Amino acid sequence: MSQPQERPLISEGVQARLRAASRNLTEAEGRVAQFIEQHPEEAVHLSVQALAQRIQVSEATIVRCCRSLGYQGLRDLKLALAAESMTPLHQIHEDILPDDGVGVVARKVLQSDIQAIADTLAVLDETLLECVAEALLKATRIEFYGIGPSLPVALDAYYRFLRIGLPVTVTNDAVMQAVSATHLPPGSVAFAISHSGRTRETLNALRSARAAGAFCILLSSHVHTPISEFADVSLITASRETAFRTAALTSRIAHLSVIDALYVAVAMRRSDASLIAIERFSEAIDEHLL
Repeated sequence: MSQPQERPLISEGVQARLRAASRNLTEAEGRVAQFIEQHPEEAVHLSVQALAQRIQVSEATIVRCCRSLGYQGLRDLKLALAAESMTPLHQIHEDILPDDGVGVVARKVLQSDIQAIADTLAVLDETLLECVAEALLKATRIEFYGIGPSLPVALDAYYRFLRIGLPVTVTNDAVMQAVSATHLPPGSVAFAISHSGRTRETLNALRSARAAGAFCILLSSHVHTPISEFADVSLITASRETAFRTAALTSRIAHLSVIDALYVAVAMRRSDASLIAIERFSEAIDEHLL
């Protein structure tokens, strides 16, 4: 039986951003990102001019790529790469071998989930997170949208915020999500969850919410997506695809963690009201327990 190797679970900040943005880069920018991902030790020592010549792209393309990744320019990106090079970063290889026992399989899966959270912490914008928390606190109504693997995240968010007394709603019918969005009252928040940022039904719901005047939030694993065009704020998490789990499934762990962080932040800021709501919620649940 193969034994899993011990690996430090340290976030690959630049690598996580490369994965999040890769699908939405231009062909030339994609070549820049691919080179940086495959040759980080070389890239950290190259100037803009040298890197442009090495990849055969314009200097402007390199700058645009860096900004798409969330950096001001190549200098900032290289500083992040240099910081990572000082730490023994390792990607968790989740390949399950035929002779792996249940314990080994569990260890590999859980290590991957922990890594997804660490990667998300590296790419998550705290300023935007603060903005979302404030919007949720002030909202007259909050609707969550999501389908497929994102629906359980939307339902989890609904139950969490309902527990502390926020005016939340959710429906598991994709058509009704869009219909409900058209009736959002002033001061509402529409919160869409989509790993790809390209789900047609979720796009329709957020677009309807935007037209109704709601403050729109997107939780996704990719930047510059069709749904993000209708979002006032986009929270980006990190995820990776493996041999036995799609990125959409691994992203759910990261998305749930972000929801949990928002839930705790909002609950703490309205602590007295939250405690009263939690007590009432618990009393209602207790009535249905044996």
